[in-house]
Amino acid sequence: MARVGAVLLLLLGAIFVQTHAQLLQGVQPGATIAPAAAGPSAANPCALGITFFPPGADNKPTGWTQPAQANVGNTASDQMVKTALAGYPVPMLYMAPVSVFTQVNGAVPGQCMGGTVDGVLTKPAHFTITWALAGAGGVIGPFTKGSKQDPPANVTLSAVPEIPDGDYCLQLKMDVVPGSGSAAVGTQMVPVPSAPQSITRQVCFIKMASRPTANVTFRSCNTSFAVDLMGITPKPMFANPQLPLFSTVFHVWGKLNRTFDRSPQADNLLDYFDQYVKWSDPASPPFLQVLMESPGLLNGYYNVWIEGSLATTYPDIVSLFGLDQYDDGSAKYMGVSLRNSSNRPVPIQTVRSKIADLAGPDIPVQMGQAATFTWETQGYGEQFCYVDGQKVANTADVVHCESPLNLKVADNANHTLEVMLVDVCGEVVANGIFFGSWGWRQNMKFVPPPPPPTAPDAIYNDSGMPLPVRTPMVRNRTTSAAASNAAAGGVVAMLAGFLGMLLI
Repeated sequence: MARVGAVLLLLLGAIFVQTHAQLLQGVQPGATIAPAAAGPSAANPCALGITFFPPGADNKPTGWTQPAQANVGNTASDQMVKTALAGYPVPMLYMAPVSVFTQVNGAVPGQCMGGTVDGVLTKPAHFTITWALAGAGGVIGPFTKGSKQDPPANVTLSAVPEIPDGDYCLQLKMDVVPGSGSAAVGTQMVPVPSAPQSITRQVCFIKMASRPTANVTFRSCNTSFAVDLMGITPKPMFANPQLPLFSTVFHVWGKLNRTFDRSPQADNLLDYFDQYVKWSDPASPPFLQVLMESPGLLNGYYNVWIEGSLATTYPDIVSLFGLDQYDDGSAKYMGVSLRNSSNRPVPIQTVRSKIADLAGPDIPVQMGQAATFTWETQGYGEQFCYVDGQKVANTADVVHCESPLNLKVADNANHTLEVMLVDVCGEVVANGIFFGSWGWRQNMKFVPPPPPPTAPDAIYNDSGMPLPVRTPMVRNRTTSAAASNAAAGGVVAMLAGFLGMLLI
């Protein structure tokens, strides 16, 4: 029996490549599929046909039902427009022969029995179904059409839930067993059919059980804010060039969590964003971008949510998980959160950082008096001040500094003041001056500290882990014990170095 089965599968493979096999690839929406040449007709009443919608059939998924197929223009019963399915419920396709040799009490033309006298079918012929899909297959039957003991014949594709996502075609061959039926011709019973009859078809579908994914890059330190979605899966799918099955959609939205500091910002800036982007053309690269231009966003930390899903305007032939609806009325499937409020907030800074207008008092300062230094900061992050290379602070955390900074001039020596900003994007900017009891002047030889090494773009995939952006340094944050001890040691060193120069 194993050898017979192997021979049958080899024969099946040969049959499937026959050039006369009529294989459906899809139809235009709203168009009617032309009737197939196979099947009984006035010109050839003995021909064998097939229907996928026999009485009592309950095809699964719904995309294989006759109403769903009709809704996308398929009025042919022996063909199927390509569908998208997830594998659950397990696909089950019913079928039955369309033949004068299977219609009990139907007329059998004499030419179909090798004669000239017509007969009446008294016993329907048996038929078998040979199928193949993704390396699996088999022969089922024999069946008898119209038998009260037998339900309509069907192929149950139990392996579909386990096969990888992809584009598949179920190959089918129906054979009517010669001599298995009978027709009454007068008083004689004639075995029918007198010769084997076969018909082949294929039913194509997209298996899709995986939800959308993308690598996410935030470009949040520029004159605009962008979210790049790269390596998107799955790609858009079509039943044919004019009939889209689904597109891949991403909903990206965010809300301001907190600002960086007390610096005022423009009145016309937004504290939220909300955009949809869609990948509809499978020929284009798997890349989408959400771009926020003017009027722009308030600079600060944002909670950012990203949801991926599949969209279709033909839900009748898309049988996927999680049916929902978009605002435009199109159907939504396979929704998945790629990012939510449990992920680390994203810093957004749309201005270039700089320390500007660093200046001291307008007139000389006598020893023992305080000198006030001011500057303007563009950008957001942590500010540090250094006098003669030693860190000084005038904030409650004894680590950072802010304008104005008051320093007591305790001697006639020349001193340096450097103000540095490490912004939320990791960029380091600084400015410096000379000062003393005589006044102050710009430090023309001041060399800003080198910027830190460029970090790779922050990437987020669907692993569910927090976004690996560099940890922004937030003003007035609570420091660890080790950091506090280091800061205290720095203050002691600063006081020892200056002796008479004290902070006010």
